[in-house]
Amino acid sequence: MFFILNIAVVVGILLYQLSKEDFVPITGLRLNLVALVIIIALFVGQLLCDCSSVSYLLKVSTGKWRFATAYKVTEIGRYYDSVTPMATGGQAFQVTYLKNHGVPLHNSLSIPLAKYVFGQIAWVVISFISLIISFTDKSYGTFVSVMSIIGFVLSFFVLAVTLFLCVCKTVGKKLVVKVLKLLHKMKIVKDYDKQYEKITKYISDFQDVMKQYAKSPKDFLILTFLNLAKVFLNYSIPFFVVSLFVPGLEGELFLRLMVMSVLVDLSSSFFPMPGGTGLNEISFTAAFGSVVGQQSILVWVLLLWRFCSYYFYLLQGVCILSYDVALGNKKYKWQVRKENLAEESAAFKQAQIDKFRRDRLKRRKNTQKSNKDIKEFL
Repeated sequence: MFFILNIAVVVGILLYQLSKEDFVPITGLRLNLVALVIIIALFVGQLLCDCSSVSYLLKVSTGKWRFATAYKVTEIGRYYDSVTPMATGGQAFQVTYLKNHGVPLHNSLSIPLAKYVFGQIAWVVISFISLIISFTDKSYGTFVSVMSIIGFVLSFFVLAVTLFLCVCKTVGKKLVVKVLKLLHKMKIVKDYDKQYEKITKYISDFQDVMKQYAKSPKDFLILTFLNLAKVFLNYSIPFFVVSLFVPGLEGELFLRLMVMSVLVDLSSSFFPMPGGTGLNEISFTAAFGSVVGQQSILVWVLLLWRFCSYYFYLLQGVCILSYDVALGNKKYKWQVRKENLAEESAAFKQAQIDKFRRDRLKRRKNTQKSNKDIKEFL
């Protein structure tokens, strides 16, 4: 539904551009195919960085490299972020998905939130640098800059609150108590004492895991690097998207287009519509219009950029969810059953070996005793 709404917004922008000048079909454009190859490479690169950070967290938490699980968790999380207001649905689904795929609950809680924290750190760093650049150069536009400041302040505030709750056990427990009391009064939680003991244990384990990430310089540097690389690669794409439709674009515009893309996403980050639908397209059109020049080409630039930053995750999320419903979940259950049977078989085999060794030792003792009795008799 939101995908259709987003397309409707783009069509509205297209009709507005058509009222100004003639529409140019994509077949009538001279495309830079080298730029297209670079776009694909950058897009794949940022996907790999995103999935690698979750895979690394899984390795640190569970001792296993589970890249397939990391890919699904990352990309379906992006899907739910894309269809929920202000990207609030991704982490909740990721916790549920990890828990249902054999990851302990406190790790299921800590992995998505740790990924979010390191992602926010990278995002705040890049956006802060972009804001500084935009204020030193007034040509970036007042409208986008003002809206971007609001988005940056909100992003920084959310990051600060999240970090505070991760390290402050007292506040975390107080929040749990208040929420549980409310749910108990609403008759949603029946056994308050049991749930309190259970949840506070998970919260304590979760905070211990988060502190473990923070105390390890190696983990901190690797996760920060992966997320910074992901953000950098992601916002490098707009330059090559414009280069695809406008061959001969000067290389000095690379930084400018990157900064403008960050400002556009900042300006739409606090907008309640999923994916910043509406404000993102309007801000992008206003910011990139002067660079692209021809308004009919600007629509194609907008469509390709939104595909890379939004539409792809919607389509990919639907495909992954459909695969899991049709096959993936069943395959995982059979794999778990197979591993359980293998463990039971190994345990049974070891029990038989232990029994054989005990019987053999008993026979040897009996034989030794018999030999001793014979010697004494003789």
